[in-house]
Amino acid sequence: MALAPINASSKDRNIIDYVDRGIHYYPRYVKKGLVKYGKASWYGKPFHGRPTASGERYNMYSMTAAHRTYALNTIVKVTNLKNKKSVKVRINDRGPFYRSRDIDLSYAAAKRLGIHKKGVAKIKLEVIKCPKSKSKKDKSTKKTYCKTSVKNKKTTTIKRNEKIQVASFFNKKLAQTFKEKHKLKNSIIVKKYIKEKKKTAYRVIIKCTPWEAKQILKSKKFSNAYKTS
Repeated sequence: MALAPINASSKDRNIIDYVDRGIHYYPRYVKKGLVKYGKASWYGKPFHGRPTASGERYNMYSMTAAHRTYALNTIVKVTNLKNKKSVKVRINDRGPFYRSRDIDLSYAAAKRLGIHKKGVAKIKLEVIKCPKSKSKKDKSTKKTYCKTSVKNKKTTTIKRNEKIQVASFFNKKLAQTFKEKHKLKNSIIVKKYIKEKKKTAYRVIIKCTPWEAKQILKSKKFSNAYKTS
């Protein structure tokens, strides 16, 4: 699931930010012992041998996983809440990009948890080991947790001159709900009076780069999306 990085020049390869389908993600170091509950899925043969976000080749038989925002090389313990089986995996890729899922396991990890046939399962996700931050500040401390602060992170100016309309409503609240539901960053709601309808439409528009625009238009998530001025 290799993705186009935004800040590829970052010295810390574990937390490079990236964009997928118009959404900007900011990976971070998370605290050891952090526990979350959610859903796990898995990916296998079609991706076997392809580059991952870490640069490694995906091996469906290794104990690895993809997570949208945990720093690469974070070790997590995943427990199937139905059968109580657990497995430890290392985050080396980005995904899953279905908002209802929290982690994408390798085939081997999914099989060990007993979810390789079902595909998706409710899980407990626990951070058990964090990679070391490569910033000078973190090298001088012996704390046993990972930094979550991004105050010192270098930012890059990104020009978003493209505009893609992903939805339109005749109700402002519905437009706002749609925007919040899909967590659309860099999006705006634009009012436009429709003469033939004698109504005011509220258009949900994402400001993006040319590359981001292509990804949104390709995405099945926004099937009615189109470029606008």
